[in-house]
Amino acid sequence: LGQTSDPAIASMATPACVPTMQPNSQIPQAMASQQCIVAMLVPAMQVPAPMGTMPGFPMGAQAVAMFCTQPMAMCTQPMAMCTQPMAMATQPEGLQPKKEWSSFSSSDSTSDEISRAPTSLSSKSSSWNGPVAAGRVWNSATAFFNEYSCDGLQVQLEGDAQEVALAMQTMEHHVWDLSCHPQGCRLVQLALERNQRQAGVLSSELEGHVLEAMVSPHANYVIQKVLTQLTWSACSFVATEALGHGTQMSRHRFGCRIFCRLFEFHARQEGTLLLVEEILQEAEDLSCHPFGHHVIQTILEHGCQKHRDAVAEVILSNPMGFAQNQNSSYLVEKALLNCSDVLQEWLLSELSSNLTTLAPSRYGCYVARAVVEHPKTQREVAMAQVIACVPELRKTKHGQFLMYDLGLDRRNRRK
Repeated sequence: LGQTSDPAIASMATPACVPTMQPNSQIPQAMASQQCIVAMLVPAMQVPAPMGTMPGFPMGAQAVAMFCTQPMAMCTQPMAMCTQPMAMATQPEGLQPKKEWSSFSSSDSTSDEISRAPTSLSSKSSSWNGPVAAGRVWNSATAFFNEYSCDGLQVQLEGDAQEVALAMQTMEHHVWDLSCHPQGCRLVQLALERNQRQAGVLSSELEGHVLEAMVSPHANYVIQKVLTQLTWSACSFVATEALGHGTQMSRHRFGCRIFCRLFEFHARQEGTLLLVEEILQEAEDLSCHPFGHHVIQTILEHGCQKHRDAVAEVILSNPMGFAQNQNSSYLVEKALLNCSDVLQEWLLSELSSNLTTLAPSRYGCYVARAVVEHPKTQREVAMAQVIACVPELRKTKHGQFLMYDLGLDRRNRRK
């Protein structure tokens, strides 16, 4: 402190600033912490003082002067004050830069919770280096909406061809960031619907992000829209990037949706067939999975006959077990309609001989109804087995529904 030419700082080194020491007091320890903080504040002494500070004092000097006038009050928590001394000297209260955040919150997006530096954005968002407010996360989509209005872009996308082209040009180079945003993903989906020629350009920005999109609560909808709106040449990258992760993503609540759309609209493509072969390696486990069974069901409905029969053969390995399972019971019903004639007959033979077990079952009752109503079933024989279970069926609600559906009790209608 004695080496500075600032009179305000030099005066702090005089004995007048040091309080009188009392025996057996805590003042020496407090003063040691005080001297530590003053030494750390010296580099900030020559910072110009902003408006509202004491005239004639540099901003850093004013902070030190305020600190030294109340040594005991300021030194009660010396360690806490030593952690950020420069911030106290250079950023007085009320002068910190503030960020004008968009009204679009990303709190419900798993992908938006990763803080990223903005890339390829306007100079307005890139030049800001201020602090981020507590509870909010910086991401490129938020910066995009600081520059453009979500409602304005939606109006453009719903307008004529010229306005659609202008809106899609604005969204270029931001497709992936927008796809992970709760409002931005809707804009991307709308853009993919309006102009397929430019949609191919937008979808190319999603290449390399398919696996991330499969676990995103927002981006998965964009990938589904790509599969339903674009040709195979423009969306084949989805199957290519998913290959090797088929069984894992089939068990994911968002990934299974993408596979369902892929098999519905591009089931005969070579890339899709390879993915189906991979998934069917674990068909038995996926058939009973709460999300995986949707993928297997889509293969039964839209896959080639070879793959449909492969699923039916898995079901025939334990038809009663699959028929009474909450998830795989759906597959048994689909297999009765979509597999080859020979496999249908084998499956009907196994199930029709056990209707007295299936009918009272919580989930097997749906399979029992499908067996009774199947065109290749001898209805009179099958109904006789169900009628034998009527006393037991009356005890449960699902049993009463089965009786109503088969015409055994018209009084108990479904509610």
